[in-house]
Formats: sequence, C-alpha cells, structure tokens
Amino acid sequence: MKVSGAASLGLRRRLEGARATGTVVHAGRHAIYARFGERVVGVSARGAVHVPATISTALSTLPEVGTGAPAELGGGLLHVGGLAVGVDRLVATQAPALGAPAAAGARLARALAGGAADLAVVRRQLPAEALALLARGRAASVPLLVGRGDGLTPVGDDVLAGWLVTARACGRDVDPIATGVAAGSKSTTTLSATLLSDAASGECLPEFRALLLALRAGRGVPGAVARLTSVGHTSGTGMLVGSALVLCPAAVEETGR
Repeated sequence: MKVSGAASLGLRRRLEGARATGTVVHAGRHAIYARFGERVVGVSARGAVHVPATISTALSTLPEVGTGAPAELGGGLLHVGGLAVGVDRLVATQAPALGAPAAAGARLARALAGGAADLAVVRRQLPAEALALLARGRAASVPLLVGRGDGLTPVGDDVLAGWLVTARACGRDVDPIATGVAAGSKSTTTLSATLLSDAASGECLPEFRALLLALRAGRGVPGAVARLTSVGHTSGTGMLVGSALVLCPAAVEETGR
C-alpha cells in the first residue's frame, strides 16, 4: 500500500537518493524503524512521536511486521511492512537560534521554579557527576551518560540530545560532546544513535523546537514545557534536563531534589 506523510527535507532527500536495503530493528503498531547502515529510518502512525528520522503518516495503526524483516529506500519511498511510504509534506526539524541565551535561561528557570516539570525522575537515574560535567560542556560526561537507562532512547541519551540541540541553538561549540557521542554510538540503540547524530546537527522533535521558540519569544513557556515532558516515559523530560543544563544549570539542581 502506498501512503504519504510528513518528514524533514533531509529525510525526503535521502529517500530520493541511492537505493539501499536494510532490516527492521523495532516494530510496533505505532512506529516501525529500519536500520540502513549506521542509521535508522522510520514510519509512524497518527499521534506517535515524530522524531527527525521518521515519516509521520495519517494511518491509525501500522501493519504487523517482525524484527529482522527487510526494508528498502529509494525512488522517493521507504518500503517496509507492505507499505511504500513517501513524503508529500515537509516539517521543520532544525532548532531555531537563541540569540539571547541568558534571557531564555531566565525564562526556563522561572517555569521550572513554578513547577512546570519534575526533573527528579531523570536525575535519580543518572550520576550527578555526569550532569555536572555536561553542564560545563565536558566530554568526560558522555561515557557516563550514553546508553544509560532503559528503552529505545535511554534517558542518558535524551539528556545529551537536549544539550546538543540547545547548545547549538545558543551558538556554543558542540564538537567535544558530539565527538564523544559519535565514538560511543555502539553503546546505545541504533535509533538513539541516529537521534543523537541528528541532535548534533541541530535537529529535534517538534515539541522541543516549540520549547525553544517559546523561550525565544518569551511567552507560552510553561505550556511548551508540559508538552515536551509528555513525550515518552522520560524522553521529553530528559531532553528538558539537557536543555536546562545549557541555559540554567542551577535550576536542574533546585528542581531535581
């Protein structure tokens, strides 16, 4: 069955590039991810989390397909699970620039102090030393965080992704952390490694992008925080912690007790 969906310009270009074969590494009724080399490409049903490497469709559920099933890219389509998925709508995945990081940090700190999110659920799972190192942009934090935690995107990776996207949006040098993340990609899931690679390039979830836009505009921050923290079990909260470690690290300590 041929269906169309929404994805980033980069992903559409990849579908239009050279043909490639891969295998399914995760299969569910709301998301299917196939591995092509060192990256994954996915398709999601309506309402599922839209990560940069995924084509979001209007399907209510996806076909049943087993892990290890074949997949193919090429001709503008992702072939997987009996679907031929194309991209007819583009979505923005690149994080907006934060030209005034101090003001954005103050806005986020106020939202967190007002109880917009409970960061303790993330802090309890990760070494305090690692978070302190990441707040200072130290590459030594990466091996303490990458792959740490359960799930397709371990919470340590979510924190790193949030830091990478926010730091790049602030114009900071992300190379030490990005290099460490790339070196440690074998220590996490293929999906998470792909998301971290995208984060190093400044790509993020729509909910994360919306938070950065709210921080830049100075309005709607608590609501944007709430929408981000609703993503996954701890994924959105992990990304929020990473962002706060760039913008207002003291707030992470204060709200994570």
